[in-house]
Amino acid sequence: MDQHYNVIVVGAGPAGSSTAASLAESGYEVAVLEKDQLPRSKPCAGGLVIRGLRRLPNQVLDSVTRYCHETVVNVIPAGLSLRTKKPEPILGMVMRKDFDHLLAEAASSAGATVFDGCEVKDVEVRQERVHVISTKGTFTSRYLIAADGALSRVARKTGFARALDLVPAIECEIQVNKELLTHCGRAARFDIGFVPQGYGWVFPKKDHLSVGVGRMRKGRVDLDRYMDDYLGFLGLKDSSIMEKRASVISLLSGKSTFAQDRVLLTGDAAGLADPLTAEGISNAVLSGQLAAQAIRLGGNKKERVARHYTALLQNQIIKHIRLAKRVGRWIYDYPSFMCAVFAIYGERICEGMMEVMSCQKSYMSLLLNPITYLRPLRLGGSSTRRTKIDKTWSFR
Repeated sequence: MDQHYNVIVVGAGPAGSSTAASLAESGYEVAVLEKDQLPRSKPCAGGLVIRGLRRLPNQVLDSVTRYCHETVVNVIPAGLSLRTKKPEPILGMVMRKDFDHLLAEAASSAGATVFDGCEVKDVEVRQERVHVISTKGTFTSRYLIAADGALSRVARKTGFARALDLVPAIECEIQVNKELLTHCGRAARFDIGFVPQGYGWVFPKKDHLSVGVGRMRKGRVDLDRYMDDYLGFLGLKDSSIMEKRASVISLLSGKSTFAQDRVLLTGDAAGLADPLTAEGISNAVLSGQLAAQAIRLGGNKKERVARHYTALLQNQIIKHIRLAKRVGRWIYDYPSFMCAVFAIYGERICEGMMEVMSCQKSYMSLLLNPITYLRPLRLGGSSTRRTKIDKTWSFR
């Protein structure tokens, strides 16, 4: 027997649970289908920018185990290090197992019904309803939200035209001693250029470090080797690896469709990760909330829902992504240009990124403002200090 809902959401991550909670609070009957049993682990560096955290319910913030008030950006080819300190937090650190579980619980508390261990096998889109065939039976609804990640089965089953670059990343959870954890616990660290067209990162968690490498371009690359080299560079090669996971991040690369018939793509399924940083959670949460808003505005008129969602995405996410992508092309594809830019504008870049992360500014307001380029270095504050690379870069 079919189970009937107003909206079905596939995926209980940031995009899916945000959509479900928003709609359930508005009185919609919502089902969330999650293929894994909750709580479940997921490959993710776990660094949440403040603009994303501000969009979450308070109960989800309990998953943040550490706030970082500092970032260290090391530009490897330029031999340059930039440390930014802020009185307010820049990033919050979470483990996705706990974070996603609390997101699903928040959706459930709002009135959504969460089915975990429920894998989608097929999708049939008809004139008035969507039918989702799963391992727990068939679900029908007026609308279907695809929040099932970069390799979205829903998007493939429903014939979406997606222009995405799937870029690779590897992340390790590293056990370290208390002294080293205390030393690293203040700052999130980024080593730009350690991986060609990418970077390495070190994020301090509650009782260990998250260390990873990622490339911002698709194509073959031996990330396992770069991961080993990076651990050696950090002096962590002999440390105990608790968990090692590979993943792909979806970046928008061209014209894509985000809504068709009665299906809407959100989060990684839509390729909404930041093309400069690869951070995806904040846009995933926002896209879920925009999908819910579009359904409320469009009612049972699927054309209106698609039109509203596309317009909301364009105005609040896509136009910023496309601008950031152009900047990212110069940063990641032309190392000499990157070194020159950081030599002149290093402090401004770091402080500007902190403003974007905290939602004080957008990429549009920052990058299209002539003043940004007329007064380089410390425009916007004196929170960033530059030094040259030395042995203190390593944790040896």
